[in-house]
Amino acid sequence: MLLVTGFEPFGGLQRNPSTDVAQALASGDVVTAVLPVEYREIRKSLEALLAQPFDAAVLLGVAVSRSVICPERVAINFRDPTRPDNDGQVPSRPEVVEDGPDAYFSTLPMDDMVTASRAAGVPAAISVSAGSYLCNAAFYLVRHLLDESKTPAGFIHLPPTPDLASGGGPPMALDDQIRGVGAMLDCLRR
Repeated sequence: MLLVTGFEPFGGLQRNPSTDVAQALASGDVVTAVLPVEYREIRKSLEALLAQPFDAAVLLGVAVSRSVICPERVAINFRDPTRPDNDGQVPSRPEVVEDGPDAYFSTLPMDDMVTASRAAGVPAAISVSAGSYLCNAAFYLVRHLLDESKTPAGFIHLPPTPDLASGGGPPMALDDQIRGVGAMLDCLRR
């Protein structure tokens, strides 16, 4: 069983393609959920989801500056103290987890996932950092919460869809994103 999450809209976006992709990939062996873009709620949401065992956890989010699907290599124990969440809150402290490690690396087979997406005709490339907003916080938390279980987990940034493009990287059609992430999930099933 795989867990695949998206995020609710944020920062003026009308919708978040990460939720659309996650929901499109829901199946008998894929459980999907929408994460809140709220610092106070993200950990509770992930803890509730991870109360059941999964073979792997894949978190999705949108980055309007991206033009390809990007599995992220590392999550850092830092939250941007100047960028408010959907509730208007900024972190009260910069650490995602007080006294947590400085960083966690993805434990997903990223090279194989990128190869699978490209073989499906969808551009993909590994990215180094998930940033310092809620995508990074969710990635850090899922790795922190699953660290002892050794369950593979990581984060994938998606580009904006054409209707959301705002001068960042070239957009990518939602159908292409679904096909690319679907090919990546097939890697996890093997």
